[in-house]
Amino acid sequence: MVVRMMYQYLKISTLLAVCAVLLAMAAPSFALKCEVYLIPPEFHTGSGYTALECGPDGKIYVGTACYGGSAHLIRFDPRAKRWEKIFDVHAITREPITAQGAQGKIHAKILIGADGVIWAASKRGNEAWEQYPDYGEDEMGYPGGHLFSYQPATGRIVDHGILTPRSGLMGGAIDNTRRRLYYISDPESHFLIYDIDQNTVRDLGNIGSLPRYLAIDAKGRVFAHGGMPDPSDLGWRAPGANTPYLCMYDPETDRLYQLSVKVEGPGADAFMSPYVTVAAGDRLFANAIFGKYLMEYDLTSIAINRDNPMANGSIVCRHVAAVTPAGNQRTGVMGKDGRYYFANDRAVFRYDPATRTLENLGEIETTFTSDVYPQGACVSKDGTLYLKYLFPYRLIRFSKLTAPRGGR
Repeated sequence: MVVRMMYQYLKISTLLAVCAVLLAMAAPSFALKCEVYLIPPEFHTGSGYTALECGPDGKIYVGTACYGGSAHLIRFDPRAKRWEKIFDVHAITREPITAQGAQGKIHAKILIGADGVIWAASKRGNEAWEQYPDYGEDEMGYPGGHLFSYQPATGRIVDHGILTPRSGLMGGAIDNTRRRLYYISDPESHFLIYDIDQNTVRDLGNIGSLPRYLAIDAKGRVFAHGGMPDPSDLGWRAPGANTPYLCMYDPETDRLYQLSVKVEGPGADAFMSPYVTVAAGDRLFANAIFGKYLMEYDLTSIAINRDNPMANGSIVCRHVAAVTPAGNQRTGVMGKDGRYYFANDRAVFRYDPATRTLENLGEIETTFTSDVYPQGACVSKDGTLYLKYLFPYRLIRFSKLTAPRGGR
């Protein structure tokens, strides 16, 4: 009897030891090597958001936030390891308004034209909506978000003016074929189309949410997480954060569609509306804040129908992989190797659409211990990944992390 119990104990001990090894292999504790560059404090008040992009000149463009003051467009030269100011928003707009009415953020995604032009857009710094003094057309309130272009080759900066009165600009996507820019107004949540050649703006109305990311596919369709707008609402009180709808603009029909989301995979009954949306091929990759799963929207599944009185059609979203450890996921980008990279406050992840596998690449190796989330990601021509982290506001560089390997 004793011998049998000892045998069973040894079997269990061996099994536990093997499981421990496998778990250690599945959840890497190693640090992911990187370079860290503090963003000069004279250009911000500790933060910035999705405004990060790699320019055609090889430099990294960053939009900053300055609460109660002026936002800046700056850039980082990876070779010289030096920061440079492009412009001060208040100086360009000649709107030296402080406090809530200040042009305090370049929040929207920085966009790069096929002609090399850099596009940036501003919004107010204060997001305490119930305190907006200008809601209701107060002339002393926020004037509205400006659109700017910068030509690196000549240094020319152009203020294209306010796209919509008393609202800032968020989101951001560019259609280089049709020469259009897309933004979402904040706080009214309106879908805006800017024609580059005509310098005109069209407002297609409320989409029911305030997405930080707009994704555009090869057909020029623009996608944003959303919910059904309530006609009796002021606009900024968007529906519940987990409303399973996706907003789509189709340039062929020139209209907006609300698509109900059909969730498949593990945790389908606990869907979380994404913060990050990135289009690649016939997929839309997405992450929710503290979401447990990486999401993959199937763009080939889009069906336009009238079955649902609350929507114009539907789309399938699959929970393709569990994110471990789950954290504050607020940024993502496609790598030069065709794989999707995203990060949270603890680690960097890589998803391969071909093999449908998700890797935890390791924790970020820095001298900072802050757990504040990343905001903004971009990839340079050589596959180097750049991330922005907040408090302290810093740029993190992973040299050639996403470069193609092994014949990919």
